[in-house]
Amino acid sequence: MATTKETKTARTRPSNGRPSAPKSPPQEVLPDLLRKLQRMISEFEQSRPAKTGVKGGYEPADGQIRFYEDDPFLRAVDGADPVPAEAIGGDVPVNSHELLQTEIVGEQPDPEAFEPGSNEFLFWNATAALARGINFWAPLLPEGTRWSTSEEPMQVELDAGIDLNAFYSRPDGLVFFHDDIRGNRVFSAESPDVVCHELGHALLDALKPELFDAMSLEVGAFHEAFGDISGMLCALQLPSLRASVLEETGGELNLNSRLSQSARELGWAIRTFAPDAVDVDCLRNAANSFFYRDPGALPPNAPASELSSEVHSFSRVFSGAFLDVLAGMFAVGPDGAAADDSENLAVVSRDAGRLLVEGIRVAPVGSSYYSQVAAGMVQADQTLFGGRYRAALTSAFVRRGILSPAAAVSLCRDLRAHGGREFGVAGAARTRQLQFEGDNEGYKKSGADAPKLPLRPLTTRFGVTVHVHLPSEPNRFGVAAAAVTGGSEQNYSAEEDARSFVEDLIQQGRIADGDAPGTIPAELIPPMAVYPSDKTHHLVKEDGRVVIKRRHFCCGFGGSFGCRRVR
Repeated sequence: MATTKETKTARTRPSNGRPSAPKSPPQEVLPDLLRKLQRMISEFEQSRPAKTGVKGGYEPADGQIRFYEDDPFLRAVDGADPVPAEAIGGDVPVNSHELLQTEIVGEQPDPEAFEPGSNEFLFWNATAALARGINFWAPLLPEGTRWSTSEEPMQVELDAGIDLNAFYSRPDGLVFFHDDIRGNRVFSAESPDVVCHELGHALLDALKPELFDAMSLEVGAFHEAFGDISGMLCALQLPSLRASVLEETGGELNLNSRLSQSARELGWAIRTFAPDAVDVDCLRNAANSFFYRDPGALPPNAPASELSSEVHSFSRVFSGAFLDVLAGMFAVGPDGAAADDSENLAVVSRDAGRLLVEGIRVAPVGSSYYSQVAAGMVQADQTLFGGRYRAALTSAFVRRGILSPAAAVSLCRDLRAHGGREFGVAGAARTRQLQFEGDNEGYKKSGADAPKLPLRPLTTRFGVTVHVHLPSEPNRFGVAAAAVTGGSEQNYSAEEDARSFVEDLIQQGRIADGDAPGTIPAELIPPMAVYPSDKTHHLVKEDGRVVIKRRHFCCGFGGSFGCRRVR
């Protein structure tokens, strides 16, 4: 549980609260699909308990505190009024993992069933999401994993000012913001989806700190995918959310649902001024049909309906594949799990999280990172579960092009022949953590002394010369992504990957001059005012060299176009 730091001045929140549910339009003009949706909304409204005026109109739920399951909006479809979610009740959360503690900056209110929209609710809602996320991921991480942040416990700022964003950085920890949209004050920390996404960045940085400064399109996109996956898996730890998703999807988890939709409220907020920057029902939706493309051949920006090399956009290839994996694993079912679907889904979510963690651990940091992580997950399944989920994994990664068909078949044959220990796994049992040969134990270090990738000079096609941390580790698995024209994609070099990534950052205006003004030509620097979290990287001087370093991972709530709007 978060502890108290210095008290900050409370921020006033508007009294208008959430938008009301939409009125029913004439039924005769609605197509069948919309009639079904309206009927579901009506049934939902009728099933809710009457409001009694307690706590400003909210009836306290069972439990000591109140919090949202996944987001303040239950539905937020383009062209319709948003449907607000109801907060649920629960006990005060406890984070029992000593090396992964958090501390919310500001005054800690006494636990109580506070009204959504209050500062007190914001505190306990975030606290519940953080504890739920850490309690899910910590048992899956290697023993001794600790934050890469400068301070321990990791600091959490719930409202750092005006922005439609949130970010994770090593100096500051987790930082959230707010903005006023059409009379509704949107707090990014009020969405458990967003909190668990940012927490995902922090946990991945703890597990694999060398990814932080890697100049790589796929590495950057994978970090964003892991954040969205974290949001999905952490939400599934709530029985009420599992029941809702199973009812909504009929057990086909990779259909569009609350599970696949990330940050509905923030997506709605951004659509008010940038309609094509986010999905039509949320910020990013993992129930998509994106197929792998060489990210270096994609444009640096595109509408949300298309794929670009921008890391939040390209992340949807892997997060979509992971949702397909989860659906396939659920269809197979866990061995020895309880009979009811909700408990099976809870077990499968933990199995999927464990396979992802072990795939990340064994994957080298190189330009074809998606394929290496996917292959690592297939290997981990062979070692941990005897290949139970093999078809769920390979079919999903092949369908998304992350593994070519030939690569998937060859990988599985090799793994069966060698018992899952061919590519660096020294030994394992189903009840123990995998042990890896040559493990650098970066997960036990702080950001200051964590492993770093080699520093190399790089000249962009724009004539900008900088030093970068090159994603140059040799591939462990002989796999490749699928080519759109058939066969396998030719793996591109670390230099090509880094050059494309840096050029994207320049074109998107995401590099701050820092210690080296003038390195980037003034003609390439956007003159408009930007939100503070737009600049994800900065230039620093190290031994006379100009080096690009990451400042933070932001959530990309403005999609490919940045989080800007006219004020």
